[in-house]
Amino acid sequence: MDESKQMTSTDTLIKMINQIASNMAPGRNTQDAASATADHLIRFWARSMKFQLISNTKNNVQQLNPIAVKAIEILSRHYEGVQAV
Repeated sequence: MDESKQMTSTDTLIKMINQIASNMAPGRNTQDAASATADHLIRFWARSMKFQLISNTKNNVQQLNPIAVKAIEILSRHYEGVQAV
């Protein structure tokens, strides 16, 4: 996959997680919203999407809302030691 397609798909994933995080926020504190967001990703996103999001946002969180950042941290811990396929 060339670099321009990689950036485009990562940008799409960032947009998606920000939307999910925003939808999980009402009525929850930040930690609970982040946990609900991570749970959604674990249950419904393809493994390749999760690993792409984790690897491409480690040092680049400027585009992520705070709930999304915490959700990715939870997701990273959940998949610690698991190899992307």
